Amino acid sequence: MPHSKSTLLDPDFLRDPFPRLREFRDHDPVFWDPDLETWFITRHEDVRALLSDERLSRDTRLARGYEAPTPGSWSAHFEKHSSLYLSPEDHLRWRSRVSAGFTPRAVRRMEQQVRDVVSSFVAPIVGRKGVVDLLPIFTSPIPNTVIGRIAGIPPFPGDEERFRTLAQDMVRRFIFLADAENVKRGEAALVEMAEWILDLAEKRRHQPQDDLLSDLLSGATGETPMSNHEIVVFVAGLVSAGSETTTLGGNQLIRHLLTHPDQFAKVRADRSLIPNAVREAVRFDFGNIAAVNTRFALEDFTLRGKTIRALEPIMLSLASANRDPRVFDDPDRFEVTRDTGEALSFGRGPHFCLGANLAMQEMGCMLEGALEFLPEAARFSGTEADLEQIGIMQRPLRLPVDFGP
Repeated sequence: MPHSKSTLLDPDFLRDPFPRLREFRDHDPVFWDPDLETWFITRHEDVRALLSDERLSRDTRLARGYEAPTPGSWSAHFEKHSSLYLSPEDHLRWRSRVSAGFTPRAVRRMEQQVRDVVSSFVAPIVGRKGVVDLLPIFTSPIPNTVIGRIAGIPPFPGDEERFRTLAQDMVRRFIFLADAENVKRGEAALVEMAEWILDLAEKRRHQPQDDLLSDLLSGATGETPMSNHEIVVFVAGLVSAGSETTTLGGNQLIRHLLTHPDQFAKVRADRSLIPNAVREAVRFDFGNIAAVNTRFALEDFTLRGKTIRALEPIMLSLASANRDPRVFDDPDRFEVTRDTGEALSFGRGPHFCLGANLAMQEMGCMLEGALEFLPEAARFSGTEADLEQIGIMQRPLRLPVDFGP
C-alpha cells in the first residue's frame, strides 16, 4: 500500500521503524517524502548499488537552502577540507594520506589502547548489585576515552572528561534534521574541539609521539603530510563518528543480548562468537531510522520506475537494507551465528567507514568486559524514556540493567 504522505518524522515511526520499513520495501521501495522533499530508498539491492554510484554525491552544499559558513570560521575550514566534497580521484588520494594512521603498527597500538581503557572501566563494576545504569560508567565513556587516547589527547586530570563531553555535544551538529538548539550546542563544541586539536597538532609537528596525530603529520605513506587544518577536520570527524557510533553500538549490543537471553547464552558458552555477535547487533538495529546515508543526484536517472531529478536528495536506509528478507533469512530475528557478510552497516565501496574495524573491535572488547561483570541473571530494565530524540536519531540517555540482589 503506497504512502500518500510522509511517515519519516512520525513519532511512532521513529520509535519503531521496522514494520513500516517492511511496507516501504514491499510496496514503495523508492519513496518520495513530500514534506522533507527527499527520496527514501529501502531495498538492499538498491542501497548497495547507490552507495558507490558515481551519479550521486555526498556534497551537502548541493542541498536546498544551503547557507555558506562564515569565512574564516571552523565551519568554513570543515567545508574546505572535508572529504565529502572531493572528486573520486581526490578522495582516493585523501584515503591514501589518512591511511598513515591505520598502519599495522598503529592498529596494534590501538588494540592495546582499547583493551587498557575497557579494563579500567570494567573493574569498578564487578560485584555491583541492583539496577545499574551502564551508559555513564561503561558504554559512553569507553568510546570517547579510546578516541582521545588514539588521537593523542593527553590524559591529564580533567582532560579526558572534558574531551568526552565535547565529543558527545559535537555530534549534535551533524545529526540529520536536528533542531537549531542542538545545532548551536554542537557548533560551540566543534569550535572548542577544533582549537584543542589544532594546538595538539602544532605540538606534535615539533615533538612527534606514538599517536595518531603524529602518524598523520609524518607523511608515512609517501603522500604529502596533512596540514594542521586538515588534521583538525579529520580528527574531529573521527571523534564525532567514532564516539557516537561506538557508544550507540555498544548500547545496542548489550541491550539486544540481554533481551535475547538464548543468544547471550551462546556467547557466554563460546566467546569466539563475540565478533559475530557484534556484527549481528549492528545489522539488527544500529540507530533505527537514523542509520541512513544521504546523497544528492548529479543527474536525472530512473530507479524502479521513479524519475530522480538532478540535485534531489536521496536517503539510503541502511537500517532497512539490513532487514531485507531478499538477502537475510528471517531478518527480524537476532541470531549471533548469522552470516552478516552482506550487511551494509558501515557503508560500502570507496566511502566505506574508515573507522569500522576500530568500532567493531571496541564493541567486541566491551562485550568481553561486560561478561566479567554481568551475572547470568542480569536483565535489561529500560523503557522508551531512556531515549532522546534528535532529528531522526534516537540517542540513549540511560542503559539500566538489573544485576539482581
